[in-house]
Amino acid sequence: MNHSLLLVVCDFLLLSILSLARFDVGPDAVIATEEQKVVKKNVTEWVSDGENYDDVVAELEATNETLEANLLRDKDDLESEKLRLEEEIEERRLELEQKEDLIAQKDDVISDNKVAIDEAAKAAAKLELANEDIERKREELLARNAAAKKEVELLASNLATAKKEADELAAQKARTESEVATARVNLAKAEEQAKAKAEVAAKAEEALASERKRGDELVKSTAAIDDRIDALNSGLKDVGTDLKTVGSSLAGVGERISNVTDEVAGVKASVSDVSQEVAGVKATVTNVSEEVAGVGDKVQNVTQQVADIAETTTEAVAEQKEALDKISERQAKSLNEIYSNYVANKVKLTMTFRHKGGFLGAEKVDTYETETIILVDGTFAYTLVHAKDSPFRLEPQYRKLIEVSGRITGKGIKAPILVNEVAFMDDPRMLIVPVYVNPRELEEKNDVKLFRTPKDPHMFSEAVVVDVGHSNFGQTDFIRDGVDGRYIRVKHNRFTFITGKFDPGKGDLVFAKSGEVLGIMVNNDYAFHIQNLGARIRMGTRTPLGKSFDAPKTTDLLANLGKSLKTLQQKFR
Repeated sequence: MNHSLLLVVCDFLLLSILSLARFDVGPDAVIATEEQKVVKKNVTEWVSDGENYDDVVAELEATNETLEANLLRDKDDLESEKLRLEEEIEERRLELEQKEDLIAQKDDVISDNKVAIDEAAKAAAKLELANEDIERKREELLARNAAAKKEVELLASNLATAKKEADELAAQKARTESEVATARVNLAKAEEQAKAKAEVAAKAEEALASERKRGDELVKSTAAIDDRIDALNSGLKDVGTDLKTVGSSLAGVGERISNVTDEVAGVKASVSDVSQEVAGVKATVTNVSEEVAGVGDKVQNVTQQVADIAETTTEAVAEQKEALDKISERQAKSLNEIYSNYVANKVKLTMTFRHKGGFLGAEKVDTYETETIILVDGTFAYTLVHAKDSPFRLEPQYRKLIEVSGRITGKGIKAPILVNEVAFMDDPRMLIVPVYVNPRELEEKNDVKLFRTPKDPHMFSEAVVVDVGHSNFGQTDFIRDGVDGRYIRVKHNRFTFITGKFDPGKGDLVFAKSGEVLGIMVNNDYAFHIQNLGARIRMGTRTPLGKSFDAPKTTDLLANLGKSLKTLQQKFR
């Protein structure tokens, strides 16, 4: 429409210019006087060619009149068109003014929104940087994923090898157990045989003792018979000297001698039989003793074999357990498993404290409670918390404490554990609470599991963060800080109010994928790495609780710790 209007205006202006134009007259031009007609040269030439001059003039006048009539008519049309165009131009001018006003209003709106547009541009630039960062991290994640896949393949190969070894060990264990069972049966049989032979030996000993007793009695009888024989021999001598006088009784004496001789022979035969029986019994006892000794040697050999088999089995089981433990250490646990383990073994640290915090410095009593876990390092059990809301906070301002006492309770702890003292780490926001109970007794007497720190904290590139006290958890990436190994960097998810993703926060617990504890978040980006705790406890910060609490010393300590906190790098603060 604007293009058509422009063409109409241009045509109108051109006609106006033509109607008002004055043409220059050359010096050699012939100007007609009144009632004189000017004829072009070529017209005169036509006349000279034989045409009637008056006819030509009449024709030209008619043409001139026609042109003048046409010009007048065109002039009227142009005047009316001019008026219409002027009206239309006025309308367009009004519309143009309205549009200029509208444009001015829009310019005002644009100027008003310029700040917002600039901020949007800055936000767009930040988003672009974020997108570049995300793309870079995506490439890193792809590389890590490829490395992780290779590691998983290696782990799968190691797992298959370990499973094969475990199967072989299990088969060997089954064979060993079968051999042990057979050896035990043989041992039981050998023990029964030894017992039976021992009973036979005991009976033989009893028979030997009885025969010895009988032999002693026979020896005594033989001695008495010998005495009688000696007496008879002396009597025979007397009888020989008086043989002639006692010839009548010689036959009777001979019979008596024969009887005595027979009796002596019988006694000697009995003694020989007894001696033979005693020798037989001795031989039997010797054989039984030899058999018992042989059985003892066999029992000793079987016992040694059983001990060797048991030792071999124990070593095989220990190797199998060690291999399985190594495999378990390299196997990542699921997110739900780690959080469920935390929920099942979490405890509650409670501190009741009195401080000057009321109106005009009046004394006030408050209670601090937080969820935490009990960790163990060798034989030392402890818990570690962020001091942000505790009696020993450093920001925004430390408290002027008067008295502090604490205890550890939980659904798995049968009796409350009193807190005797606390101490501060090299990062003064980290509060360590020693648990002066033997870790083994603590686990045996209570239904609670103690947590440990990983031997290889950088085995996995992902970590599980638990929002303490809010039943929230999530998985995120982490890397070791390249400058300060005391901290690990955890991925901070921005715009979580839009994306709905989990974002780590101050005081949250950080677990490795193996289920062991990595550290505690000090801010949204970094976590305190739990390692070498003995060397990282700040000197002179041990603070007794309960009746031994020293209020002035603790106040000075908190003031100094607040100053040392400001010396940390900004990214860790």
